Amino acid sequence: MVSPDFVKLADAHGIQGLTVSTRAEVEGAVEAARSAPGSFLLNFKVEKEDSVYPMVSAGSALHEMIRRPGKDALVESPDEK
Repeated sequence: MVSPDFVKLADAHGIQGLTVSTRAEVEGAVEAARSAPGSFLLNFKVEKEDSVYPMVSAGSALHEMIRRPGKDALVESPDEK
Protein backbone atom coordinates (compact mmCIF):
# COMPACT_ATOMS: atom_id res chain seq x y z
CA MET A 1 0.00 0.00 0.00
CA VAL A 2 1.39 3.38 -0.97
CA SER A 3 0.81 6.25 1.41
CA PRO A 4 2.13 9.80 1.64
CA ASP A 5 5.16 10.79 3.69
CA PHE A 6 3.27 11.94 6.78
CA VAL A 7 6.38 13.44 8.35
CA LYS A 8 6.87 15.70 5.32
CA LEU A 9 3.19 16.66 5.43
CA ALA A 10 3.51 17.52 9.12
CA ASP A 11 6.62 19.58 8.37
CA ALA A 12 4.71 21.50 5.68
CA HIS A 13 2.31 22.53 8.44
CA GLY A 14 5.06 23.48 10.90
CA ILE A 15 4.85 20.28 12.95
CA GLN A 16 7.91 18.23 13.84
CA GLY A 17 7.81 14.51 13.20
CA LEU A 18 9.68 11.23 12.91
CA THR A 19 9.08 7.93 11.16
CA VAL A 20 9.72 4.81 13.24
CA SER A 21 10.49 1.67 11.22
CA THR A 22 12.08 -0.64 13.81
CA ARG A 23 11.42 -1.53 17.42
CA ALA A 24 14.87 -0.18 18.33
CA GLU A 25 13.79 3.31 17.23
CA VAL A 26 10.65 3.47 19.38
CA GLU A 27 12.15 4.64 22.67
CA GLY A 28 14.21 7.45 21.13
CA ALA A 29 11.30 8.65 19.00
CA VAL A 30 8.92 8.76 21.95
CA GLU A 31 11.51 10.68 23.98
CA ALA A 32 11.94 13.16 21.11
CA ALA A 33 8.17 13.66 20.88
CA ARG A 34 7.78 14.15 24.61
CA SER A 35 10.58 16.70 24.81
CA ALA A 36 9.47 18.71 21.76
CA PRO A 37 7.57 21.92 22.33
CA GLY A 38 4.13 21.82 20.74
CA SER A 39 2.71 19.16 18.44
CA PHE A 40 4.79 16.23 17.21
CA LEU A 41 3.90 13.49 14.74
CA LEU A 42 5.14 9.92 15.19
CA ASN A 43 4.62 7.79 12.09
CA PHE A 44 4.93 4.13 13.10
CA LYS A 45 5.47 1.74 10.18
CA VAL A 46 4.42 -1.72 11.32
CA GLU A 47 4.02 -5.05 9.60
CA LYS A 48 0.46 -6.12 8.90
CA GLU A 49 0.97 -9.13 11.16
CA ASP A 50 2.15 -7.09 14.18
CA SER A 51 -0.29 -6.61 17.02
CA VAL A 52 -0.25 -2.98 18.00
CA TYR A 53 -2.01 -2.08 21.22
CA PRO A 54 -4.16 -0.32 22.14
CA MET A 55 -6.36 -0.94 19.12
CA VAL A 56 -9.94 -0.27 18.11
CA SER A 57 -11.49 -2.87 15.82
CA ALA A 58 -13.19 -1.71 12.65
CA GLY A 59 -16.73 -0.57 13.39
CA SER A 60 -16.16 -0.41 17.15
CA ALA A 61 -16.48 2.60 19.43
CA LEU A 62 -13.45 4.09 21.21
CA HIS A 63 -14.68 2.80 24.59
CA GLU A 64 -14.36 -0.73 23.13
CA MET A 65 -10.58 -0.31 22.81
CA ILE A 66 -8.48 -3.47 23.23
CA ARG A 67 -5.42 -2.86 25.41
CA ARG A 68 -3.73 -6.27 25.22
CA PRO A 69 -4.73 -9.93 24.94
CA GLY A 70 -6.11 -11.49 28.07
CA LYS A 71 -9.03 -11.24 30.44
CA ASP A 72 -8.62 -7.46 30.93
CA ALA A 73 -8.23 -6.74 27.23
CA LEU A 74 -11.44 -4.75 26.81
CA VAL A 75 -11.28 -1.31 28.39
CA GLU A 76 -14.62 0.11 29.32
CA SER A 77 -15.31 3.78 29.74
CA PRO A 78 -16.51 4.77 33.24
CA ASP A 79 -19.69 5.96 31.50
CA GLU A 80 -20.30 2.47 30.10
CA LYS A 81 -20.22 0.56 33.42
